[in-house]
Amino acid sequence: MNVGIKIPPAPLDAALAYASIGVKVFRVRRDKAPYANCSRCDIKSSAYIKHRPEDCQCGVPTCHGFWSATTDADLIRRWWTEEPDANIGAPCKLNGWAVLDIDPRHGGHLSLRGIEQRVGVLPGTAMQITGGDGLHILYLSPGFDLPGEPFPGVEFKHNNYIVLAPSLHSSGARYRWYGDGRFYLPTVAWPSALLPRKERPQIPGQARRQPSLSGIRRPGKHWTVENLVQHVMDSADGNRNRSLYFAACRAQETAAQGFLDLYEAETALMSAGCSVGLDEREVLATIQSAGRRPSDKTRAAA
Repeated sequence: MNVGIKIPPAPLDAALAYASIGVKVFRVRRDKAPYANCSRCDIKSSAYIKHRPEDCQCGVPTCHGFWSATTDADLIRRWWTEEPDANIGAPCKLNGWAVLDIDPRHGGHLSLRGIEQRVGVLPGTAMQITGGDGLHILYLSPGFDLPGEPFPGVEFKHNNYIVLAPSLHSSGARYRWYGDGRFYLPTVAWPSALLPRKERPQIPGQARRQPSLSGIRRPGKHWTVENLVQHVMDSADGNRNRSLYFAACRAQETAAQGFLDLYEAETALMSAGCSVGLDEREVLATIQSAGRRPSDKTRAAA
């Protein structure tokens, strides 16, 4: 039974409380940067050796940021004895989580509202109020990488980390768990409606009725960043590049009409293209190719 645990106000005690239920934690600075890295991992150092973070042999316990996360109580005590005011970080994927990070300063609350209008209210799960008055919504990891920032003000955090309560935000506010302040381990699966179409579970006879953020081929009066990203995420394996090119062309046209921020759209499309398995260089080349294409106003949103 997932009864939740009360998180103590002191950083060390809180870190130990998380570790006691199997949550891997590490130290984070006030600006959210992890502590330390060894010289062999610093690309600017003469001692740099190219290697995978998890394979580092340097022996430095804080090396590689969230890769150093642990449930070792002795190491946690040592870390917070050295830095009593350090914030608490937790890797998402390494803890089996995937997190919706909603940032209202960049319109995340509006994006979340738009998502739920299209696919329905998202399943209830553990939620954290961030120090910046945003929201972390914790789900179980879907088992594969997700696009980083698919919608304005919304980040899918998977191969990344989040800061945990009671950490102190640069604004002076503390992170806190929603509701009674207890932390509940997430037990709810990542919403299938937020998966790329190829990864969504197929229900016999209902495949065409799966909820989709992209809606119709030309949603509403103008294309939005959300629609363009989901168009790419919905693409079939053999059609990924073509879908990306189509979305990049629509982004160019809609931005030319003044209804879209082109930089925001292309940044989101870069993330979406990589999330469906395209090589980063291939994604960039496709987006640049769309930028060189003569505008076809007969296909632009009217």
